[in-house]
Amino acid sequence: MWIRRPLELISGNYQIQAAGVFRLIDKGNIWVLEKTGRKQEVLNAEFATSSLVNRKETKQIYCFTLEPRESEYFIDKSNRLQTDPASLFTNKSICSLQTPSGFRALIGWTFSEVTFKPHKGVDVLYMRNTTDDEIEQVLKELFGIKLQRKLKPRQKPGRGRS
Repeated sequence: MWIRRPLELISGNYQIQAAGVFRLIDKGNIWVLEKTGRKQEVLNAEFATSSLVNRKETKQIYCFTLEPRESEYFIDKSNRLQTDPASLFTNKSICSLQTPSGFRALIGWTFSEVTFKPHKGVDVLYMRNTTDDEIEQVLKELFGIKLQRKLKPRQKPGRGRS
């Protein structure tokens, strides 16, 4: 995720971090977390129109309440996210890792590395498609993951390769 330091639970307070500007908004019984980012500088032209490139300057990330919940409250939703055929998590393989200056992600066959450059007003985005043969090496070298068996990336038809 993008948040590196805890956010103050103060409504309307703009809180600057390397990934952008975050703001919590109290809407009565619901709190909303917004993120205002920077322009995305995509290094590989073939990915300029990818659905993985964020084009919205400000977006709502989360909503939550301050009501305490027991773990049982989350079981049904968690199960649905893991088993529902319409869930992103059953349609794509996803791996992500924060780095000191941004993050890396492998979504299906698409590898992305984002470098935050707040001093330049941009986030630099490097993307490339990987092959089945490269997946193991990418996971090991860029994410520190060594699998016991070969991974076949998941990206259901109609969801695009990028």
